[in-house]
Amino acid sequence: HNLQEYDINYRVEGNLDGPPVLLIHGFGANLNHYRYQFPPLVDEGFRVYAIDLIGFGASPKPADVEYSIELFVQLASDFIRTMQASAVVPEQQWVVAGNSIGGLVSLGVAEELKELVRGVILFNCAGGMTGFRYSDVPAYVRPLLWFFQKVLLGPQMGSSFFKRFKTRENVESILRSQGVYRNQTNVNEELLEILLEPSEDEGAETVFLKTFAGDPGPSPEEILPNLSCPVFAIWGDADPWTPVDRGMHPGCNFGSFCHDFELHVIPNCGHCPHDEAPEAVNDLIVPWLKGLDTRKSKTQ
Repeated sequence: HNLQEYDINYRVEGNLDGPPVLLIHGFGANLNHYRYQFPPLVDEGFRVYAIDLIGFGASPKPADVEYSIELFVQLASDFIRTMQASAVVPEQQWVVAGNSIGGLVSLGVAEELKELVRGVILFNCAGGMTGFRYSDVPAYVRPLLWFFQKVLLGPQMGSSFFKRFKTRENVESILRSQGVYRNQTNVNEELLEILLEPSEDEGAETVFLKTFAGDPGPSPEEILPNLSCPVFAIWGDADPWTPVDRGMHPGCNFGSFCHDFELHVIPNCGHCPHDEAPEAVNDLIVPWLKGLDTRKSKTQ
């Protein structure tokens, strides 16, 4: 993937010399989905970055790009290299964290930048760019999958599908009624604005349809054996989309593919634990981050 240059939207807070952490959002979200992670991580001395992947949030939404996990990995890797070049402490290694497809991208970045990434945090990691992987479904289901991707999301019907999908009523229903957030305290006006506002941008429809119908890319199980850094997974146990203990890519099995893997399951929590249960998540990730240097010295 030869990615031409784009100006992407990012946010950074914290001490210039703090250990860097990059947060990567999931499908349909943006950097503001980490609204509850910035304050505590900055308070603990970290230099915290979050990016809007190309096609999402306030980043450009070009129609002529083939959106893929590999593209997002290259983008995030290039971002780290760019920030590293002007860093106050250029030798510092990064931690990359992501939710859903952002988790899969985080794994890909750790594979791409082995010398620069010292740890990965996964929040309910996705098994692919979308939930659709031909090799994961029985042969008799594949024609239905083809119909959904090529016809319902195609040029004739895709536009009306997107317009129905992006309504406030539908997005709120997905968050509340489909179990994406089991505890709905944080399903508030701020969250709805975070998710809905970018959908009005020019190009948002094309990105949505291309991503939804795109190639799933590498699976977590394909990337994990290639990593040398610790991986910490935090998973809501009531996730309807990427369940921790079943399906084709359950997080409970990731430890079989990775030499240094830790899984923490949050009860009665859905697909976005960092936003649904931020206090519990932050109480887990801060000590893990602070313990990375000790962990590294023990394994050397």
